[in-house]
Amino acid sequence: MNGSEHVNVSLTLEDEFTLTRIKNAAYDLKGRDREQYLWNRIVRLVCRERAFKFIVDELGVVVDPNISVFEEIED
Repeated sequence: MNGSEHVNVSLTLEDEFTLTRIKNAAYDLKGRDREQYLWNRIVRLVCRERAFKFIVDELGVVVDPNISVFEEIED
């Protein structure tokens, strides 16, 4: 926190790439389909990151944040 109750966060190049891929995939969708797609992606990313951080903290493992841990698996 920076003293004003705001959190400063910067995105890595990988974060930017992931967000661009999500945005591009949602581009052709409209209305409810687009909203559902975006919420599904957001929830999946947040849940994965929280689960990963919890396990890493429990194990006491230090992980390089620049690795592709949360990369999407293509079907």
